[in-house]
Amino acid sequence: MRQLRASWGFVLLIVLSWTLLSNSSPVQLNQAQQGQQGRGAPGGNAGTPAGNAGRGASVEPPPLSEDLVLLTVTVTDKNGAVTGLDKNRFQVLEDGVEQKIAYFWVDSRPISIGFILDGSAAMTDTMNEAIRGVGDAFLKSKTADDEYFVIIFSDAPAMIVPYTNDAKRMTKVVPSVGEQPLYDAIYNGIDAMKEAANPRKVVLVVTVAGYNVKGQTDDQLLNYAIKQPVQVYSIDMGGGVPASLTLDLLANATGGQYNVSGDNAFVLENIASELARALKTQYLIGYKSTNTKMDGHRRGVKVKVRPASESQKLTVWTKSGYYSKKEPKDGKTVTTEK
Repeated sequence: MRQLRASWGFVLLIVLSWTLLSNSSPVQLNQAQQGQQGRGAPGGNAGTPAGNAGRGASVEPPPLSEDLVLLTVTVTDKNGAVTGLDKNRFQVLEDGVEQKIAYFWVDSRPISIGFILDGSAAMTDTMNEAIRGVGDAFLKSKTADDEYFVIIFSDAPAMIVPYTNDAKRMTKVVPSVGEQPLYDAIYNGIDAMKEAANPRKVVLVVTVAGYNVKGQTDDQLLNYAIKQPVQVYSIDMGGGVPASLTLDLLANATGGQYNVSGDNAFVLENIASELARALKTQYLIGYKSTNTKMDGHRRGVKVKVRPASESQKLTVWTKSGYYSKKEPKDGKTVTTEK
């Protein structure tokens, strides 16, 4: 894709393209975009093995037993990410029952991130100005192997920057026209993570929230997101219902975080910077569930971390649960979560 120029003529061309694509389904749109501007596009990294990206094997975590439940955990305090924690500081509960931690690894591998930016008419001029610095603020702390893409949604989602390692390609133009297919855009972003080169996958949604006007429903999106190895973070500039509730549920279900910023550019960029720093170090925690039933039911998960002192206030992010394996009538075990 050619470098995006900050000219309104180009913006109008984008808007026209979205209008023509407005009847496409999320999956069809995503497939069409990947075919035209996928990993082989300028700035992409076609041919890079997933999770390898030219890095040595020493950064890869140890093998994981298939019967372990794996959690990605982020720990922060008032100063940002909390690093250097050992296994003994963590406690894992499943449906209120404490679980023995059998797997523990500090994860600082590169990240693949998808920016989902609101370009709909629901955005005010002030919001539109504020959103333009989010990507740059987040990418200030990126490493050479971190990659990202950008989807803007207005009438239909459009991937305007395909996978790239070049922070300079972050768009500076976000229009404010058309309807708001928020859930379609998030769906597309999560789906695009199937092409990610890095093992850690994050989607960051920046939106005025409000109402999702068409496409995917909240239930459809939540059911899809909870089955994918992607953390969904969001920054809500509007605080509108019911989309704000859905964004909060998505963060809770996938181990991400929901934030409310208003339309202040400084606050918005500060949140993005803090999120980027927090994601630099996460913890992989695995345990073998004491619940041996293979019923396909959802099980609630909670992770606690013992602070270094009584005055330290820690915040722990991880997914709120998972679906257990299910044994069908023919006796062959299947997994409800893919």
